[in-house]
Amino acid sequence: MSSPDRQQILDAICDVLYIDEDDLFAGDDTDLRDLGLDSVRFVLLMKRLGVDRESELPARLAGNLSIAGWVAELRSPDSDA
Repeated sequence: MSSPDRQQILDAICDVLYIDEDDLFAGDDTDLRDLGLDSVRFVLLMKRLGVDRESELPARLAGNLSIAGWVAELRSPDSDA
């Protein structure tokens, strides 16, 4: 699977967390934990985005729980998505 773009990431987050884009009170820098992200939803998002759970990518994504952070990580050349 090719790296997801911002819209695909946003769509997956909105679907899994049952939110609207308007709920991103700090825009793409909103901490997803403030919107209800927990470990179960994190795993669901990894599946939705096609992230290999055995790679280092989930740990990198967990280090920056925002749309902006995920877009940057998933666009990086060593991304396993």
